[in-house]
Amino acid sequence: LEIGAGRCELLSGFKKLGMNCYAIDAAPSSKKWADESGINFELSSFDSKKPFKPFAKIFDFIISKSFIEHIETPVEYGVKCMEILVNNGTNIVLTPDFESNYRIFFDDLTHIKPFTIPSLRQLFESAGFKEIEVSRFRQLPSTWNSRTINSLAWLTSLFAHHRAKSKWLRWSRELMIIGSGKKIK
Repeated sequence: LEIGAGRCELLSGFKKLGMNCYAIDAAPSSKKWADESGINFELSSFDSKKPFKPFAKIFDFIISKSFIEHIETPVEYGVKCMEILVNNGTNIVLTPDFESNYRIFFDDLTHIKPFTIPSLRQLFESAGFKEIEVSRFRQLPSTWNSRTINSLAWLTSLFAHHRAKSKWLRWSRELMIIGSGKKIK
């Protein structure tokens, strides 16, 4: 399940690997992306005060990318994710790293809650997740397996403008945090 699936880019990749994929988004336009990829879609927005049982299922994995910073009640979100995961299920959250994005974070007027590595870890802990891992990364795949390219991106980040249009310049500077936790009873 991807919550806040947008264009369903992550799920499209998982679908190609043969996984059963489900998407939730509050934007009706997301349905088009889900349909094109053959992904089950539910038009829904997260509300901590309402029951949360998408597709009337429980899931092995829940993922969200650039979603949690848009909601007012992130701990309640984590608790509700815990409720719809199978035992040993995994929740994965990707969010902008506030420490590297603080100058532009609120350029998106829908951003509500910034996260750092410690605060994302606290979210998982507060929701009851175990085996928590949280780290920072660049959204440039070329940097993931190459120290040389990653070092070049780091050097670039020192000089890149905060609102650079080039993907290389922007993603060298704007880092993400990825966190995961397991539901273990």
